[in-house]
Amino acid sequence: MNALVLSLTAILSLFPYFLFGLVLFFLGKFLFDISTPHIEDDKELTERDNPAFGVFFVGYMLGLAFALAGSFFGLGSNVLANFVNIGTSGIAAIILLRLSMFIADKLILYTFKIEKEIVQDRNVGTGFAVGGVFVSSGLIIEGVMTGQSSSYLAMLRDILIYWAVGQAFLVIGALLFQLVARYDVHRTIGEEDNMAAGISLGGYLVALGIILKAALTGAGSDLGGELVVTMVVGIAGLVILMFARFLAEVVLLPRANLADEVSRQKNTAAGAVSAVGYIAIAVLFSGVVVNQLQQ
Repeated sequence: MNALVLSLTAILSLFPYFLFGLVLFFLGKFLFDISTPHIEDDKELTERDNPAFGVFFVGYMLGLAFALAGSFFGLGSNVLANFVNIGTSGIAAIILLRLSMFIADKLILYTFKIEKEIVQDRNVGTGFAVGGVFVSSGLIIEGVMTGQSSSYLAMLRDILIYWAVGQAFLVIGALLFQLVARYDVHRTIGEEDNMAAGISLGGYLVALGIILKAALTGAGSDLGGELVVTMVVGIAGLVILMFARFLAEVVLLPRANLADEVSRQKNTAAGAVSAVGYIAIAVLFSGVVVNQLQQ
């Protein structure tokens, strides 16, 4: 009985932080709205029944939830300090997640305009690819938020640096994906509206985000040492994800040519299997990494 009372008391004491997290979540939604003035959420979701925007929007909201979840790490006994920490890191997370779309538009899916593909062309493949960027960035930000910094200014510096490193890995990872895919990823997604290719790329980016989150979990103000760890784990993760593609072809789809199924036949099932292969490998690898880094 005492255990039940203590558990309920603990949950009730945390409930105000949860409510504050919801306020930040709605603030993130508001920033999304004002920073995409040419996109009307309600119109795209209801009047136009735009599936591309639906996937894109879901990816953003899920990434936002992951990013904000990291803000609750390390709550102490000082309630006011807790709210200040959550608010500071939460607002930083919202801004950085929104910047991730800019990175995706300019450096990851740079051969076409994301907004045009989503709104005008209703390109679901682009929706999955950009949704993958959002979820991946949210995971990266969540990992970054678990670190300890010496001051608020140091915390903001650390968050910005680690986020930038994570984004650099996403850009490099997307380039590697293009090299090993055996088809033109940008043309297949952008010009051919290939949902299977978008699912595959989106899953790959989410997988990379899972690995980078593991690498960044607990990263603090010792930038030199922490960045070395992040670089080593990130590079190892990229190599392992290349192996995951081979695994998908040999083990998960042994009787099919994965590149042909995704690019030419637009097989969404094959794209989904490819994406799950990446994510499954990333989950297993990140489990090993987190366990090792915490020792």
